[in-house]
Amino acid sequence: MAKALWHLAGVGLATLGTLLLGLARLPVAPDLFLMPVASAARGGAPILAMLVGLVGGLLEDQLFDPGRLLGLHAFTKVLVGYLLGTLGVRTIVEKPLAVGGLLSGAVLLENAALLLLLWLLRGTFLAPNPMALAARAATTGVLGAALHALALVPWRERRDARRRRRLSS
Repeated sequence: MAKALWHLAGVGLATLGTLLLGLARLPVAPDLFLMPVASAARGGAPILAMLVGLVGGLLEDQLFDPGRLLGLHAFTKVLVGYLLGTLGVRTIVEKPLAVGGLLSGAVLLENAALLLLLWLLRGTFLAPNPMALAARAATTGVLGAALHALALVPWRERRDARRRRRLSS
């Protein structure tokens, strides 16, 4: 239960970050809603990753396209959460570069599923901007790799060592 609340707090932070990046008017922003989904999937929990993807996708639907096709991003985030969670059960991904690559691939897969769903539901094919899509995948991958590298640093041990040095001098 505490793990689910932790990941849902991550969805809240992703919402806040998305709003702040929208105010900054960046040309291409990373997919922040994918970060808590990937974090939940990393432990090999596809059900938790799907739940986090559902909540994050519904919030993303409300932010980007309120009132129209509610659940579109939620469906694609659930799909990505399931795939990443299933992959997390079968493999252990520890290197930041591998995490970044998986997140970049997840962005590409999610956008492909989103375009397919839009094509099926609206009847018109929307061609994606390949440069913007590649930039979004790259920024999401780099951000995910950086966050994973920061999570690997033993912060508590460093703090304790600093305290011991201050007490001994």
